Amino acid sequence: MPIISKESELTPAVLKVMEQTKEPRLREIMVSLVHHLHSFVRDVQLTEEEFQNATKLLNKMGQQSNDKHNEFVLMAGSLGISSLVCLLNNGNNGTTETTQSVLGPFWRLNQPTTPQGGTLVRSTTPGPCLYVDLKFKDSNNNPINDLMVDIWHA
Repeated sequence: MPIISKESELTPAVLKVMEQTKEPRLREIMVSLVHHLHSFVRDVQLTEEEFQNATKLLNKMGQQSNDKHNEFVLMAGSLGISSLVCLLNNGNNGTTETTQSVLGPFWRLNQPTTPQGGTLVRSTTPGPCLYVDLKFKDSNNNPINDLMVDIWHA
């Protein structure tokens, strides 16, 4: 990359490098990412201190992540990225009965089954209880029987 002396020269220089990416989809993603990230930095006039704080946060998130806990997935969920990707890739823009659902950060595999009428509360919790009465129907409004419903965000 050539020596950059002006802010206005930086994005085109980085894009020139990204455009050399051999795999077409990766190239498309990286070119768009550079455009949007550079625009964001300009839009908010990101300071050097803010940039350093952001890199420290990302570094800390990486250190706290492991094969059973992923801080980046949690952040993507908090920013709505996981849901957006899910909605863009499933459900035909709401034209089908249901869409794929993102399993939230508190969902865990192989949790005990709660019988109908049971409670999800595992310890004393302050405040009023929330009662839920659900009826599941197909696209023709017929009841669907014998379902297992996975509730993680209650």
